Amino acid sequence: MPGNAEALARRGLLAVGAGLPGAGGSCRAFAQGAAPGFPSRAVTIVVPFAPGGLADVLARLMAEKLSRSLGNSVVVENRPGAGGITGARAVASAAPDGHTLLLANTNLAINPSLYRSLPYDTATAFTPITLAVTVPNVIVVRASVPARSLAELIALAKAEPGRLNYASAGNGTFPHLAMALLLQQAGISMTHVPYNGAAPAMTAILAGQVEALSSDPVGAAQQIAAGALRPLAVTSSARLATLPDVPTVAEAGLPGFKAAGWQGFVAPAGTPAPVIATLHKAFSAALAAPDVRERLASQGVTFASGSPADFGEFLRRDMQRWKTAVAASGAAVE
Repeated sequence: MPGNAEALARRGLLAVGAGLPGAGGSCRAFAQGAAPGFPSRAVTIVVPFAPGGLADVLARLMAEKLSRSLGNSVVVENRPGAGGITGARAVASAAPDGHTLLLANTNLAINPSLYRSLPYDTATAFTPITLAVTVPNVIVVRASVPARSLAELIALAKAEPGRLNYASAGNGTFPHLAMALLLQQAGISMTHVPYNGAAPAMTAILAGQVEALSSDPVGAAQQIAAGALRPLAVTSSARLATLPDVPTVAEAGLPGFKAAGWQGFVAPAGTPAPVIATLHKAFSAALAAPDVRERLASQGVTFASGSPADFGEFLRRDMQRWKTAVAASGAAVE
């Protein structure tokens, strides 16, 4: 974890910008987790994506648990659009009282570098609550591609620069940028073919339109089991329980490589510290529940933990890391 929470609070890092106070009585209230009168009405978790994906599943699991622990209704509202920007804007402009929250993911860190302008300042618009899970990708190739390891794929790409194609869920998405980072570190060139979502990208590789794909583990599992796709490496720092025989990219020949997506929860900037403390405690308990862990483990996730301070520091570093990746990929959205 990135340091002691109290020390980080004194340095003003409990929020990405200025959402949480730094010391004294506010910190004592934060530590006690006291938020008198909260929640006074239903809490809404805004999911900035369509129903059905991991973000939606996570939010609904949390809503069920939080409804019980907070003693008030917690509902999920899907607001898809613009790579997560539509939902994030709604939460950034909501009252900072803890009743409107955002299911944030990697897009929150990527978008400031991908888009020419945003309707909010990511660095100051939100107060972190908790990082929930991290989600790596798995690098796969069609079974017909003559590469049985990542090293062999790299050698193939070096032998014929630009001939191999790889699909992604879209320009500037996490799968695209994770692959761009890999290519950059490996010193190879492959042609990026963006699709409008993970499902069309999977269809493309199965149809023989591209040779490689960076996919979430669950999305690729069925085709890997069927032998249609060959997994070469996972982008996390450790192997996945769902793919124990597949090495990490670092193990496969690119030391230090790590690229994992993530999901977490934030509130509007300025949300009082005691409210954040109450929410953090409720989310932490929900994420530790055995039924939640069992349900999410099948999605190939790694559970995260830590304070709001930790999440704020994590987000700050992730924004900088993806700024570098976006620049290297050449991705941009007007």
